[in-house]
Amino acid sequence: MFRYFCTDDNIKNNKVTVEGGDAKHLKTILRAQPGDKISVVTESKEYIAEIESINKEDLICTLVEETVTNNETKINITLCQGIPKQTKMETIIQQNVELGVKSFIPLITERTVVKLNEKNREQKKLDRWQKIAKESAKQSKRNIIPEVNDIMTVKELIEKLKTEDAMVIVPYELEDVKLLKDVLQEPKQNYYIIIGPEGGFDINEIEMLQEIGAHIVTLGKRILRTETAGVVTSAIIIYACNEMV
Repeated sequence: MFRYFCTDDNIKNNKVTVEGGDAKHLKTILRAQPGDKISVVTESKEYIAEIESINKEDLICTLVEETVTNNETKINITLCQGIPKQTKMETIIQQNVELGVKSFIPLITERTVVKLNEKNREQKKLDRWQKIAKESAKQSKRNIIPEVNDIMTVKELIEKLKTEDAMVIVPYELEDVKLLKDVLQEPKQNYYIIIGPEGGFDINEIEMLQEIGAHIVTLGKRILRTETAGVVTSAIIIYACNEMV
């Protein structure tokens, strides 16, 4: 069933108006007709709604019933991803949204190859990534659309983490002693996963992260690609916290 995300304020007199790209998708791709039902997800509730009328710019839907489905984990995972080349970031966001990650921070590191020197180009990337998060949230029946935050440098991220009450986990290919499972003995509420780009982290970045108490861990003997490491780490954390159900 098609999922439409909106704010609570969008619901008036038991009706909701579907606009923009969602309306276009329903009309041109799904060939929606009056009487068809969709799922409407707000910040606080989820409803089944019936399409009442289809107009040139929008669709008007009437709420039929409230549902109590909650597909979100009780924990909060933020994936801080060193920006990779080509379209890998899109795959990373898509797969981690499916798993349950709740927010993303695109990261510029010493070894990041991708250069986003223009604000306009940077915003286009962020808009594209947020769109991927939204589409993946629909597909995986999430109750929220995970947020793709503004791009940060490692130093900016470290300053942010100093004010956060969270476990910070950094998989690092040169670490061969500290295991991820060993730092997950006691479940926490908030987790930050920090993944380097294709070239990995510079040792100075690892040292800065260690200084703020980040857990530098190994994911095993085999070296994982940057687009794989975040998915694996997220899945292990969700499993360890009993949320893989």
